This record gives sequence, C-alpha cells and structure tokens, in this order.
Amino acid sequence: MDADISKLLEDIPEKPPRSKLEPHADVINALRRKRRTYREIAQFFREHLAITVAPSTIHDFVRVRRRREKRSLVSSADRPVALPRTAAEDDAQQKIAALKRRIPAEGPQPLFTYQEEEPLKLRRKPVANNVD
Repeated sequence: MDADISKLLEDIPEKPPRSKLEPHADVINALRRKRRTYREIAQFFREHLAITVAPSTIHDFVRVRRRREKRSLVSSADRPVALPRTAAEDDAQQKIAALKRRIPAEGPQPLFTYQEEEPLKLRRKPVANNVD
C-alpha cells in the first residue's frame, strides 16, 4: 500500500461501538458458557451493571457475533484440515484410485453405423447372462 494512503488511514479515528453491549461481550460469552438464558443475562445486567437491555437484544447480539465467527473461520481456512482416516476409508480410497487408474478394455461402441448409400444399422447390445 502506498505510504500516503497508509498515513491517511492511520489518521482516521475508529468509530465507537454501535452497541452498548459491545464492551460487555466477554461477560455475555461467560454467562452463555455457564448456560444462562438471555432473560437471566438481562437481569444480571440490570442488577450488577445498571444497564437495561431486553433479552431479545442480547440474543441478536450473540447471534450476529456467532455468524461473524463462522464466516471468519471459513474464510481464514487456507487449507483443509486433514482428519485421521479409518481403515475402511483407506480401503475405499485405494479402490477408488485403482478404478481411476484402470484403462477401459475397449472404447465406447457407437450405437449405429453410417454408410452413405445404405440405411442406418443399429448395433445390438450384447446381452449379459445373468445366471444366479
């Protein structure tokens, strides 16, 4: 980035948080980890922090941050995490690789043959004997 633009960006002050709950995000997260309901968290804020807030507001606050975390986790993943595979998965992967390496015995057969002075002749498909 250009040095002039970097200087301009540094001079711009940060905006204050839009939500009155923003400074207390860690408190909300701690209470949610302790399995407190939004109603209980609103009551905690009223009694201990002198902040009146509706339970639905706390819910919306938590939901928005959870979505942001999910997006940042998905976008920050540069490479997929390799999970340990089971023996069955390894066997399946080996079978798939063998099938991909296999060369077909003969190419696909045309459904008909065309000769300019003769009518079309459909080729019959070989019938497999299904003897059980």
